[in-house]
Amino acid sequence: MNTQKIHFIGIKGVGMTALAILALEKGYEVTGSDVEDTFVTDIALEKTGIVVTSFDAKNLQNKPDIVVLSAAYNKDNIEVKEARKKRLNIKAYSEILALFSSESQVIAVSGIHGKTTTTALISFLLTKANLNPSYVIGSGEIADLPASGHLGSGDYFVLEADEYRKSPDDNNSKFFDLNPQIEIITSIEMDHPDMFLTDEKVYEAFYKFACRIPRKGFIVLCLDYPKAKKLLRSLADRNFETYGFSEDVAWQIIDYLESVDSTSFSLINEGKNIGPFVIKIPGEGNVLNATAAVIVALKLGIQEKSIIKYLAEFQGVKRRFEKIGQFNDITVIDDYAHHPHSVALTLEAVKKRFPDAKIWCIFQPHTYSRTKELLSSFATAFNCADKVIITDIYASAREKEATITAEDLTQAIHINQKQVKYVSSWDKITQELIDNVGGKTVIITMGAGDIYKLGQNILKELKK
Repeated sequence: MNTQKIHFIGIKGVGMTALAILALEKGYEVTGSDVEDTFVTDIALEKTGIVVTSFDAKNLQNKPDIVVLSAAYNKDNIEVKEARKKRLNIKAYSEILALFSSESQVIAVSGIHGKTTTTALISFLLTKANLNPSYVIGSGEIADLPASGHLGSGDYFVLEADEYRKSPDDNNSKFFDLNPQIEIITSIEMDHPDMFLTDEKVYEAFYKFACRIPRKGFIVLCLDYPKAKKLLRSLADRNFETYGFSEDVAWQIIDYLESVDSTSFSLINEGKNIGPFVIKIPGEGNVLNATAAVIVALKLGIQEKSIIKYLAEFQGVKRRFEKIGQFNDITVIDDYAHHPHSVALTLEAVKKRFPDAKIWCIFQPHTYSRTKELLSSFATAFNCADKVIITDIYASAREKEATITAEDLTQAIHINQKQVKYVSSWDKITQELIDNVGGKTVIITMGAGDIYKLGQNILKELKK
C-alpha cells in the first residue's frame, strides 16, 4: 500500500504543527508551507524533519492526497488557488482533527481561557498514568511531553476545541466538527468580536457545542462565569461536573495559596477533602486549569495520590508564564495573555509569585477588533503592574483597516493606571527598560502576537 501524502498550508500555526506531527506518527508523508517569519513552532518542526517551504504553487506538484488548510488562509492564497485548480482534497484543520480523533474517546478542552494549559495537563496526567493518550496541543513546546502532537495506543484523544471560525470562508466554530465523549468548558465570556457580535452569540456557540456530548458522556464546567451558570440551567439532560471557587459547585477549590516557587490548593467534592495539590505554575487561572484536569483524571480512574505526585512534576507550557531568563535581580517572563481577564489574572499571579518586585508589563494588543470591543475591560486590567508599556497593535491579516490605535488603548488604561505609556518601537522599549529598570524587577511581555521575541532581546541587552 502506498504511503498517503498530506500537505499543510500554514503549517507553522501551533495547532497545525501539532496535527502535522500526529500525521507523521500515523504514517503519512508530511509536507508543509508557510511564511518565512520566525514562529514558536520552528524548532518543533525542525526536530521532526518535516520540510517546510514558502508558499508556492509548485508545492502541490506531487498532488497530495489531503491538503489541510489553516484557518489563517483563504482562497487568495497561491497554494489554495492551485489546490482548487487541481481539484485536490482540501480539508480545514478542524475536519482533519475530527478525522484523526474519530476512532478514539475524545476529551475536548474548550473555553475562552486556559485551553492549552488544561489540554497539556490532562495529556500529561494520562501519559504518566500509562493510559498512552493521543493529543493535539496548541503550543510550540510542552516541557513534560515529547511534542505537541502524538499518536498514542490508548483509548483517549485529548485535544483543544476552538470556538473560533473554521476558515475565513466558513464562519462555523471549529469545535462543531468534533464528537467528544468528555468536554471541558473552562470559561464563557466575550471574545473574538470579529466573529461573535455579542457575548450571547459566544454563549450560543458553547451551548451548541455542549449539545454534541452524548448523554453517557459528561461536561466539566467552570461555574465562575455567568454564562456558564446559564448553560448549566439550560441543559438538564446532560451530565455536568462543575468546579470553581464558589460554594455552589460540585468541586470547590479551597485553601488556595501562592508561595515564591509553587501554588497549592485543595478540593471539596461531596463533603470529602481532596488534595492538597501543589503545582509549579502560578495564579488562579492555573488552579482552575489544574482542577479541570484533576476532575477528568479522577473520573477516568487515576488514583488521587498519583495525581498529586504527577501534578507536582508538571512544568508548564511554552508562552504560558514562561521564564525566559534572569539577570541579577531582574526576571524576564513571557505570557500569551491577550484578553483583559487573562491579563489581569496573569499580572495578579506575578504579584503573588514576586511580592517584593517591581512589575513592568510590556503588552502587545492582539487585533483591532478585540482591542476596540473590550477597551473598557482592558482599561482596568493592568492595575497589578507598576509600569505598563503598550506596543503597536498586532493586527490580524484579515483586518482591512485600523479601527483603533495603541494610543487609544493607552489613554483608556491611563484613567486607572497612571504609569502607562505607548512606545512605538521595540528598540525604544528595550532602551526604556535599560535606562530605568533596577533592583528586584519582573519584566513580563504579554500578547498573542510576536511579542515573545522581545523578551530574549531585552535579556541580551540587559546582560551587556
